[in-house]
Formats: sequence, structure tokens, C-alpha cells
Amino acid sequence: MENNKYELEIIRLGLLIKQLRGKENITQEQLSTLCNVDVRTIQRIEKGEQNITISLLFSIADSLKIEAGTLIGQIFSENQ
Repeated sequence: MENNKYELEIIRLGLLIKQLRGKENITQEQLSTLCNVDVRTIQRIEKGEQNITISLLFSIADSLKIEAGTLIGQIFSENQ
């Protein structure tokens, strides 16, 4: 991953998405279809290898039945 000030948060976001996806019993393929992205994109996000756009963040959050703000809040609350 490129040198990114928020690299740790990107990794945490990916891990949280993976965890929430598991709780919802949604496969990576299903999530990619719901979000209209390639499955490899979901794989890279969950590995913390890809930063995402705000629109994809909202789409993922909707698919996982969580508010995007709550999702982000959980990432940054882990820093404290």
C-alpha cells in the first residue's frame, strides 16, 4: 500500500468489514454484487490493501446494515 497517513485505519476498516460481513453471513462475492464492484476489490479492502471512496463506504455500510458514520466511528475509537 502507498505511504498513507491513515494506513492503520484503512487496515482496521477492512478487518471490521470482514467481521461484519461474517456476522451477516454474506460472502465476498455477494458483497461485491451488492456494491457493484469486483470481488477482488472487496478482497483488497478486507486485507487493508485498498483505500475506498466515500460512495463505496456508504454502499458497503448499507449492505452490512450499519450506518457509515458508526462504521468509521468504530475505526477511530480503537485509536484511543
